[in-house]
Amino acid sequence: MVKKRKIPDRAGGAYRRIRNTFRFLLGNLADFDYRSDAVASWGDLSPLDQWALVRVQHLLHDVEATYDAYKYHLVYRAVYDYIVSDLSAVYMDALKDRLYSEAPDSLLRRGAQTVLMNILEVLVRVLAPILSFTTDEVWESYPQGLRSENGHPQSVQLAGWPEDSDFMPAVPAGGAEHISEAFGVVLGVREVAMKALEEARGAKEINKSQEASIEITAPRSVLDYTERFAPEVFEELFIVSQVTFVEGDELSVRIGRAHGEKCPRCWNYRELGGNPNHPDVCKRCGDALDAIGYKE
Repeated sequence: MVKKRKIPDRAGGAYRRIRNTFRFLLGNLADFDYRSDAVASWGDLSPLDQWALVRVQHLLHDVEATYDAYKYHLVYRAVYDYIVSDLSAVYMDALKDRLYSEAPDSLLRRGAQTVLMNILEVLVRVLAPILSFTTDEVWESYPQGLRSENGHPQSVQLAGWPEDSDFMPAVPAGGAEHISEAFGVVLGVREVAMKALEEARGAKEINKSQEASIEITAPRSVLDYTERFAPEVFEELFIVSQVTFVEGDELSVRIGRAHGEKCPRCWNYRELGGNPNHPDVCKRCGDALDAIGYKE
């Protein structure tokens, strides 16, 4: 009897993962209006956002080819693997700090929401043929800011298939290859860094990853890619307070204690008091509190 339950249990777990992903997307787009808030230029997206936009475009192409081959079970597998590997384990995990701590209308937050909108549009449409009731429920729950001014179709089944030309902003020629090549290396570094962080937590050297400062030793072939991006990109991607790189023969990671004080708002370790109106938080959080009109 236990063996007979394994397949339904796995299917139920996968379905909950997909459903919870839709909840995350809808929840973090509640204050977003694509007409006024979407970031229109590829160059205004952060490198992490550019990578995520390219990855969901690749998913769309893979799913289209799989549907054309009538291999519907592989549609589910492609979407599920994307949600687990790219979306949950990397993008959404790294994005939470930005979504919750940046000023509501900041370019970084709106850029993230722009990509989440694209991801939602692709997922809800490509899953509509095989998860019809759930995708219709998601479609009915769309925030007002995502509904077309020409009228929101009554059902996702009437919404049409997503196209590359629907993506906002458009991915420029060569942009996908450039960011995919770089992040192929960056995500390899991330894998080593996350393993080192987990070991440090297990050894009680740190509690949360924001308490960590990471020094990464890497050969020049790796640094040629990582040096394309600012340290803030890696701090967000690794969910730590500081990241530095030094050149060496082999890829290795050293975990230390983060410098500075813990910001009570974002929990990152920074120099506090950069905004004189809010001396007890880091400058970014102080600026965000100013933007929402908070006064102590």
